[in-house]
Amino acid sequence: MLVHKPYGSWKKIDSFQSQVKTTLKLAGKARETGAKIAVVAAPHPIELLKLLEFNPPSQASEIYFEAVDYCASLVDEKKTVGLGELGRPHFEVEPPVWELANEVLTESLSRAKEVDAAVVLHTESATPEVMADLSQIASNAKFPKSRLVKHYGGPGALEDPHGIVVSLISSSTNIEIAAKSEFMLETDYLDDPQRPGAVMGPKTVPRKTYKALENNILSEDQIYNIHTSLPDSVYGEFL
Repeated sequence: MLVHKPYGSWKKIDSFQSQVKTTLKLAGKARETGAKIAVVAAPHPIELLKLLEFNPPSQASEIYFEAVDYCASLVDEKKTVGLGELGRPHFEVEPPVWELANEVLTESLSRAKEVDAAVVLHTESATPEVMADLSQIASNAKFPKSRLVKHYGGPGALEDPHGIVVSLISSSTNIEIAAKSEFMLETDYLDDPQRPGAVMGPKTVPRKTYKALENNILSEDQIYNIHTSLPDSVYGEFL
């Protein structure tokens, strides 16, 4: 999974589109090596906050939705498999901003549903209460929770995922805690020269998976579900 992230702040849709095209080019380079890639792209939830620095809420939302619609069109054109990361701030903000972020997330999910897109969520740390709230937002948007992924889910998300798919950082501790649950694994890897070693490298997922198999924490059937069955059901075809 290759997830688009902002390469810098943008104020207009053409700048956002240019950044997403960079992500699509990176996916193409990965495919040249023989890798199978599924791409998700969306305006990151923090981008809404940055747009609010220069625009009133209605205009900031309008620009954000332009970016959502562009990403939805990429799904429709089979260039990506979904929108990600959508969500809301993972830190405390003023109540009006929080309310707006939730309204924008609900509408974004509605637009993603129209093109049968998967969605990867970026939000605050997951607890059963947070998962319940996100589940209600998905219900309000009539978005299928089987195609909604709580990225960086953590064990708290697994206590009661409320139908949402949970993706865990692939630490040995997380895998052991989650062994009896259904989940996917991630590293949240980013290639940022300014933050070397900020998160786990891509090889962590296979390495930790093999370790869990050797230690009888995960079975081969569970591993197949984590790395094949569940991702295929959420994201569809990896190109």
